Amino acid sequence: MLAIAAAPGAHAYNYVPTANGEAWGVQDGAAPRVDTGSIRDTTSNSLRGFGGIRVRVSTNPLRNGELLRGFNLSFEPPERFATTTAVDFGGVAIARAVRFNRANNWGRWLDTFKNTTSQPIDVDVVFGGQTGIGSASGATNASVSETSSGDAVVGSDDTWALSRVGSGATAVAQGPSAVVIGSPTPFAGALMRTANFVRDPFNLAPTATGHEANFLGFQSTFTLAPGQTRTLARFVVIGTAESPTGTGTTAPGAQIAAVRTQAVSLAASPGFSDLTKGQICALVNWDVSTLTIPAFNAAADCPSAASPPMPPTAAPTPTTTGSDYNVVGKTIGEMRADMEAGRTTSQKITRAYLDRIAAYDVGPLGFNAYTTVAADAMAQAKAADAARAAGKQSPVLGIPLAIKDLYDSKDMPTTNGSLAFQGYRPPTDATQVRLLREAGAIIIGKASLEEYALSGQYSDSAYGQVWNAFQPSKSALASSGGTAVATAASLAAGGLGSQTGDSLYAPASAASLWTLRGTDGMASTAGVMPLSWLQDYPGAITRSAGDLADILDVTTGTDPLDQVTVDADADAHRPAEWRSALSPNALQGKRIGYYASAFVDPFGTTGTTAVQLAALHYFTDAGATLVEIGGPPSLPVNPPGDKAFQGWVEWLKTHPNAPYDDPRQILGSQKRLPYRRSLNGYTGTGEMTPAQITAYKAYRANAKTAVAAWLDAPPTPVVPGTATPSPGALDAVVFPGLRSDISLNDGGSSAFGRGDPPTNSAGAPSVAFPIGYNDHGEPTNLQVVGRAFDDPKLLGYAYAFDQLAHGHVETDKAPALPFKADPTPPVITEPAPVVPITSPPAKGSAPAAAFSASATVARTLRITTARLKGVSVLFDVNRSAVLKAELRVSAATAARLHLPALLGSGSRGVIRSGRATVQVRLTRKASLALKRLGRVDAKIVATATGADGRKLTTTRAVTLKR
Repeated sequence: MLAIAAAPGAHAYNYVPTANGEAWGVQDGAAPRVDTGSIRDTTSNSLRGFGGIRVRVSTNPLRNGELLRGFNLSFEPPERFATTTAVDFGGVAIARAVRFNRANNWGRWLDTFKNTTSQPIDVDVVFGGQTGIGSASGATNASVSETSSGDAVVGSDDTWALSRVGSGATAVAQGPSAVVIGSPTPFAGALMRTANFVRDPFNLAPTATGHEANFLGFQSTFTLAPGQTRTLARFVVIGTAESPTGTGTTAPGAQIAAVRTQAVSLAASPGFSDLTKGQICALVNWDVSTLTIPAFNAAADCPSAASPPMPPTAAPTPTTTGSDYNVVGKTIGEMRADMEAGRTTSQKITRAYLDRIAAYDVGPLGFNAYTTVAADAMAQAKAADAARAAGKQSPVLGIPLAIKDLYDSKDMPTTNGSLAFQGYRPPTDATQVRLLREAGAIIIGKASLEEYALSGQYSDSAYGQVWNAFQPSKSALASSGGTAVATAASLAAGGLGSQTGDSLYAPASAASLWTLRGTDGMASTAGVMPLSWLQDYPGAITRSAGDLADILDVTTGTDPLDQVTVDADADAHRPAEWRSALSPNALQGKRIGYYASAFVDPFGTTGTTAVQLAALHYFTDAGATLVEIGGPPSLPVNPPGDKAFQGWVEWLKTHPNAPYDDPRQILGSQKRLPYRRSLNGYTGTGEMTPAQITAYKAYRANAKTAVAAWLDAPPTPVVPGTATPSPGALDAVVFPGLRSDISLNDGGSSAFGRGDPPTNSAGAPSVAFPIGYNDHGEPTNLQVVGRAFDDPKLLGYAYAFDQLAHGHVETDKAPALPFKADPTPPVITEPAPVVPITSPPAKGSAPAAAFSASATVARTLRITTARLKGVSVLFDVNRSAVLKAELRVSAATAARLHLPALLGSGSRGVIRSGRATVQVRLTRKASLALKRLGRVDAKIVATATGADGRKLTTTRAVTLKR
């Protein structure tokens, strides 16, 4: 049998496997450093961000009521997580400890609260999260189906509550779960109330139906005397998926019964035997006098029990600024005017932003908008002030801007949000970055992004997941979240992001900002790491239309380093000054289309889209005619070809100092976030053929033609709300940005009701702009889309709309800092990422039995002269695994016989279980040497890597003979 290789003892984003085949993915202090202690996901259970706490204290700190994070949770293999540094929350130090019982499929969350002040503090804590994914049909909603009191309504008399997808005797395709709450009434610390965990949890009760029914919270309330420490303990039990045709543990109802049984057992006999007497005696939500715990007697032990241990508290972040210039809410235009009038300097502006980054971006509750802050920011500002004094003028001279961390920057690492590029520093700037520097902008830092700019739901960088600027419990959305949050929270004046699907419009909408996804070729992609070749668009995110125009003045146009801009003749299509498009009369006489099916939320909510539809009257108020049309354009079929691979092919051609020389190394990197790794490595189709490249270029050109034809002759145009025809071409079509509220930032499923404009895949332009708040107080926006190179027109339409709507709003989550004279700017060091050590198991691949594997090969391997290609190794595994075998000789043998040490290797991708053969292919040099030598003593090194990351390795001595 192969021996298990022990995992390193570091803290990491870990998946803890349990006996029923599930695995708990815990949001701890490692990449992406969400650090809430909640469950990001499981193997097949419906929990997708559960186990977090929202805390409110009577001292009213800035993040009061938000999802708590920043515990620097450390993994203690194989099943525990502990706080390294407690969070200081308004004078209450808070720590978490998470423990899993893998045999019985439950986890325990122990939260400790210590009053560090001389005054009593009232504390409200809601424990909970997302129990299901949510959908318009309700097919994936998971709400409470039963409780300990026999009904489906959780009350203070309950000790546990079970949630599931579906009802009745139907199989639970996504496993059920249960929360064990504590002792019931009349115990004084019993459950106070249940809460809507996603929205206003201290005031709203949970909903019984719809998307918000997935977000269940359990509230406890207590008062901490000065110096007092109290604890809260909850248990979560998870079941695995059932099948309509399953038997045994997968039969319909089997998992529900198993979860119910375990919840009942924990409610009667909670797993507290490993806690200190002080931790047990300090429990708020359990009546310890009724508990039977080995070696514990409440009456005898609690009067003398020591206070529960508490780790040291994280260092506080700054609370003042050394700049007397207030940058909060300022536009680029306002700051430029103030510098030109002598009211301020670039140095004061830059210092103000640096102080705010130190106060609001780092630390336990920071936004994590930056991966790197420029060490020479103040020097750049000094140079900008000197340039202005010497007569230089530019729209962005002296303006600090954030740059998404996939743009090349010669003075800071370019990481793509991934450990795969940790420390990589290109020798030159991306074209747009170079143009900004030449115009005198301050490149204040690299903005965090979703790793590889991939999925469009969270900004989950290995260097710290970005948090929403308006609701810091929620997602910043998509891969340009760092740029958007830095801008909205006044940590920069604006910045550069990029969009492949939604990563400009989504984070801009979530932050009440402006952005342009321009026509293909309007702005250079040279020096920008790719996601999808030709589909990516690098653009700006700003506070106002004028700010957007100012950055576009500098960054758009033809670039010899980007053939797409050359082919597009971008200089001929962009205005000499983008602000020239900003006319309040731009909508006069224009026809603006929309279609109803675009304004439908996949979660089934209507609050956001109703506000967006209601705002359409501003188009008619500004002189336009609204036209309701039948639907989207009919675009050609996207031809085959791996555009991601091709993007890296092109990038590597221009980056000779890159740490990789093959896109497979990048796309298949095992340094990526655990839930993005593929144990198979790269599995795509490789570099596109010349025919595929030609077909894809033609597709994008034809798609733009199809968009123009759709606008020229829109389907069934009518007067809105009637059947009256409204014939004629359209000048633009309006779409929603966000279509729903935003979900919490600790989950692993869709974070918002996404609906990308169909023109995006054609490379046609769209301008996204804010329209205020939705019905729940979250920023939202609209987009206008048009024909290729209508970019300036669209910006003008949005500007004219905004002159009436005044859609931009400011966040109150990062208020102005009071001035305190201090000549020394802060030294800002973003935390180094902690490397994850586990990967999620494949769905349904983790049986209760321990991972085992064996490898068989004959002692003597005869290789005929005619067939010196290799040998076969037979593996036998009881769980899905990746197989690898190598044929080696010792270093001494290699030197003596003039052989390579590695004679050959072979591998097999994931196999479910059972037997598989790996063919070890000899290298050409080894094959020739064996022909010459006739006999060599060697060894086979066989490795099976399980879905949970564990490796089983064996070595067998063999003799090779001709």
